[in-house]
Amino acid sequence: MLIALAVTGALVLPAFAVAATVSPTRAQKAAIVKAFGDPKSAASCLKVRLAASNHNYATVRFRRVRRCRKWAFNGTNALKRVRQRHWKVVFEASAYRCPLAHIPRRVQRDLGICR
Repeated sequence: MLIALAVTGALVLPAFAVAATVSPTRAQKAAIVKAFGDPKSAASCLKVRLAASNHNYATVRFRRVRRCRKWAFNGTNALKRVRQRHWKVVFEASAYRCPLAHIPRRVQRDLGICR
């Protein structure tokens, strides 16, 4: 019985971790990539995710495949929608202390910035 509960918990918990972000629309992704500073040609190598708790916040990560190595970067980032189709980088770092004062804590958890 205890083993069954442990296995069930192991299967359910990762599903919650994945549910912390949602996919942006094509237009949102294009605007976020533009604000992030990479050219349109990099878009297929970048994973853009919106915070599930607040779709006005996003993060960009690179796809870990060989053809995308030239777009690789080290660190964490967050962007915020400032107008309908305009986003702004509000956080970029590879070393920092949590929690961040200027980003909602729930968004920080959703985007994997701070736990």
